[in-house]
Amino acid sequence: MKVLVAQNIVKYLGGAVKVLAGATLEIEAGEKLGLVGRNGAGKTTLLNILAGHTEPDGGTVERAGESKVGLTDQSLYAGVDRPVKDELLGAFAHLIRRERELRELEARLQSEHSPALLERYGRLQAEFERDGGYEYRARAASALSGLGFDREDWERPVGSFSGGEQSRIALARLLLSEPEVILLDEPTNHLDLKAIEWLEGFVKGAKSAVLVVSHDRHFLDEVADSILELEDGRITRYAGNYTRYVAEKRARQESLERKAKANRARREQLQTFIERYGAKATKAKQAKSKQKLLQRMEEIDTPRQEARAMRVDLGGGVQRAGRVVLEFEDVTFGYGADKPLLSGANLVLERGERVALLGPNGSGKSTVMRLAAGELEPRSGLVRLGHNVSAAYQDQQLANLDPEKTVLEEVTEATGLDPADARSLLGAFLFSGEEVFKRVSSLSGGERNRLSLAELVASGANLLLLDEPTNNLDIPAREALERALLEYGGTLFFISHDRYFLRKLATRVLELEGGELSDYPGGYDYYRAHRQLDAPRPQGGRRRPRKRLRPGMDDRQSVVASRLVAVEGEIEAAERRVNRLEKELATAELYADGERSRKVVLEHRQLKSALERLYEDWEELLKEAEEAGL
Repeated sequence: MKVLVAQNIVKYLGGAVKVLAGATLEIEAGEKLGLVGRNGAGKTTLLNILAGHTEPDGGTVERAGESKVGLTDQSLYAGVDRPVKDELLGAFAHLIRRERELRELEARLQSEHSPALLERYGRLQAEFERDGGYEYRARAASALSGLGFDREDWERPVGSFSGGEQSRIALARLLLSEPEVILLDEPTNHLDLKAIEWLEGFVKGAKSAVLVVSHDRHFLDEVADSILELEDGRITRYAGNYTRYVAEKRARQESLERKAKANRARREQLQTFIERYGAKATKAKQAKSKQKLLQRMEEIDTPRQEARAMRVDLGGGVQRAGRVVLEFEDVTFGYGADKPLLSGANLVLERGERVALLGPNGSGKSTVMRLAAGELEPRSGLVRLGHNVSAAYQDQQLANLDPEKTVLEEVTEATGLDPADARSLLGAFLFSGEEVFKRVSSLSGGERNRLSLAELVASGANLLLLDEPTNNLDIPAREALERALLEYGGTLFFISHDRYFLRKLATRVLELEGGELSDYPGGYDYYRAHRQLDAPRPQGGRRRPRKRLRPGMDDRQSVVASRLVAVEGEIEAAERRVNRLEKELATAELYADGERSRKVVLEHRQLKSALERLYEDWEELLKEAEEAGL
């Protein structure tokens, strides 16, 4: 069933710029869609139109029946003194009212013995249970925990949280309210890896249809059934997740290029015949016929060239540093009397490494970067840069940029370049023409990030310290940055929650948690395999403790570890589904619907059989892991 249909949506910004030019889309109940497009393509504008927050200049938006559409409210909670727990429970106002009514009926039943009252109580109780009345508090607690709020935070006033934390609260409230259509605009912003993974699971399991705007390619791979591409104000739909979309788009472009090439060749052939034989009496009739054929032929436009892309060149030939580039020796650091964020930390970065620093929000990752950059002094211990090391630091807030300067002034003063060279550099980062005279304060988040990266390129540093460098960058810009960093000849130490970015770049992973640094001497997949193999598993009766992976896995070990991770993921997904089905099988209401009950019983039986096979595969892989020396 279609729950939302938008047809031929047109929208002008500022009365002149046509950002949407006939965008059309349909959303089916329960489906999960990703919406992609360059920054400025109109994705957020489209979401606001679909949610009813903005009126289109043309076209229609229709919702099925009483279908509700929810979009995260970007007006945050300044001054709101309601506890965060109560804010989330507000998503269940209908259940809370019904619960209150049940309590009142229970009190009356203590003194009244009315069959009608008892019948009403039974009916309300059944509705309450059916709608999740006995689970809503647990669901609110799960959302808070999943999005990174500790239990001691639950009673804090909403207005006392940071802007990023308030965004997470608004996201949790929207998810729990379960409208028929959920619209998410960059929901992974302000989330750490653990919270992103929780959100993926929630979205995949949600009954609501979900349309998500995201530049997080891994997230789109995990949650999207189809990808909608917004380009030139119109929408093209691709079946499958983000990776499938990339392949399908490339295939469509190549096919269209072949057709356009054949079309041009045929048109040239016809034109040549007409010019050669049009004046000859013996061929004039044929030439005239071919002239008509040529006029009827439609030209096939080749796929338009990609819009100008960011060109990042960090220089493969930066000055050579010593073997040890950065060293922490017994470093302890904390703010005030709080528990130290770092406690006796030791760290050595060597020339040419690309090291990712991971950890939960609030664990102190940015503090580690500031210590490395020399912006903070440790309470105890030493932080040293190695011989011949020149470091450049990009912090998450881009505090190095002066909001009062123009873009051109900022770059010339920060880099020492003359205006002509500065404009050439800025052009590579998509600042051209009059854009270089815009105030830094007027730039979008993505523009500010590009400006900061331009200054980083001009620094010539052989150690880059980057705190969330992909923030606010669209996918083409992220890909350009990835290519540049892969070719970079220096050493890279970075924080990121972008798993595509991590997988492409990291040659080593450090994890900061509880004041301690754990070292994983391999890429992101090695880190994930290590963590998943060591983690406690559900259904413990079928599982046994895992041996730790050793650094420097060979090819066979990597293959076995990856297969183990994949099989365990399948087992967890199947176990979750079995648990949900078993809860449904325990309800009397299910058996009132014969067709539904048969389907549930059959699916439960099939899943149990599949699980047994997966357990067997898992145990065989464990044997292989032991033989491979894992």
